[in-house]
Amino acid sequence: MTQPLSKRLNFRIDETTYDAFEAKVSAANLTRSEFFRDIILNNRTQVVARKITTDHTKQALFFLNKTSNNINQLAKAANTAQQAGKITDKLYISVLESLDKQNQLLQAFLDHVN
Repeated sequence: MTQPLSKRLNFRIDETTYDAFEAKVSAANLTRSEFFRDIILNNRTQVVARKITTDHTKQALFFLNKTSNNINQLAKAANTAQQAGKITDKLYISVLESLDKQNQLLQAFLDHVN
């Protein structure tokens, strides 16, 4: 004896995905529900688990985002001052080298986190 169908699944998709879904349902000559049950019960799905993002990783990425924003502001300020002739070439190059090193460190950290 089969159990009654009592659980309902709902989700939203865009128009293009819906059209592709409807075409597959039609080609299978099944109702939408039958189509899903057939796919799920006959294991015709490929589950790809998302990487779990820990609170530590979220916090690290938050601080990295803030840091990169500050670095960008410093670079812009240095460039503006350079164009206005308010800093020396030597100081400007030093700032650029420092910003580049910070960028490399941040990228290495992001590569390690991911």
